[in-house]
Amino acid sequence: MTDLLLKGGRVIDPSQSIDAVMDVAVQDGAISQVAPGIRPAARTRVIRVDGKLVTPGLIDLHTHVYHGVNQTGVDPDLAGVYAGVTTVVDAGSAGCYTFGGFPQHVVPAAKTRIVCMLHISRAGLNFQPEISARDDIDLDETISVIRANKPLVQGVKVRAVGPAVPVLGVEMVALAKRAANEGGVRLMVHIGDRAVGDSGGPTITRELLPLLEEGDIITHLFSGNAGRILDDGGKVIPEIMEAQERGVFLDTAHGRQNFSFDVAKAALDQGVEPRSISTDLTIPGRLNTVHSLAEMLSRFMALGFGLQDVIRMATLEPASALGMEGELGSLAVGRAADISVLDEHTGDWLFHDTDGGILNGSKALTPVLAVRSGEVFTAEWGPRPWGWLPDSAE
Repeated sequence: MTDLLLKGGRVIDPSQSIDAVMDVAVQDGAISQVAPGIRPAARTRVIRVDGKLVTPGLIDLHTHVYHGVNQTGVDPDLAGVYAGVTTVVDAGSAGCYTFGGFPQHVVPAAKTRIVCMLHISRAGLNFQPEISARDDIDLDETISVIRANKPLVQGVKVRAVGPAVPVLGVEMVALAKRAANEGGVRLMVHIGDRAVGDSGGPTITRELLPLLEEGDIITHLFSGNAGRILDDGGKVIPEIMEAQERGVFLDTAHGRQNFSFDVAKAALDQGVEPRSISTDLTIPGRLNTVHSLAEMLSRFMALGFGLQDVIRMATLEPASALGMEGELGSLAVGRAADISVLDEHTGDWLFHDTDGGILNGSKALTPVLAVRSGEVFTAEWGPRPWGWLPDSAE
């Protein structure tokens, strides 16, 4: 018997090349049918979603949800199911000495699926700068914690920034890469160092990129800070194009300090192809800068991406980045019923980057509800006083 029926929505599922008005049926927490005109049984819960977008459960590949441990860690369900997102990836909030709270407390309390990247810093982001010297990395314990906590841990995170750069240089990334290799997971590298500013301090982006292999992840792709992917003349550095060619995964995580519309437009014009859209969501980011994954999708539409493109970049592509495309990112029959329902609004919107740039857009996406393994969650009010919509240009 069908337990839940989402009826009359526009289903967009890039994994199956679906873009049509259809119904989505759920039984026992799994997708049981995707087709037009599905008839409900007597006890089926029917939710009318006419005029809404129905997609595979959105995946945010870069968040910080060590809520109650890290000062800026956002509640995973505010980042997740109550924002129309069914899976969040914590990008290195915890290191090997501080990870225990995730499996013991955070994950069991969350309705949202959580996947973790383990920070190469032994303390994670409990304080910053998290790496100042070689002693801040415990390689053996990092590998041990990865192995003991798979599949919750799916990667190693390193921020290639801060005081460790002049001290350790590219060795910090090499150590993180070794931990990832020996732990059997991927490496995620943060680029873009706001602290360097105009001081002309060293950066290691060009040196670290050749270390990355197919499946490793560069995050903050469009950072405008030192160590960005553009040289001083505005040209894309060759190392990023070589990384893209060999299958390094390019993630765009916005965050409070690492997204420039000017860098994005220049890089896109020169052939850089981002694979995923993510938030780098934190408590202050949610309230002041980033707001939501839905808004990040809207910003990419303002940059010229199509609706199907941004849905793919928040479903199928991040599932692939995690090696979980057999489980996530699709409405295929038999999959866990992770579903997002969004509203698409037409208007005149203003979008802001972290460098003072402003972009006008005519489309805005907002969350309506999320279904996580068959359980329905209605989106909460939203981070702005007026809800989820971006700033109006009118």
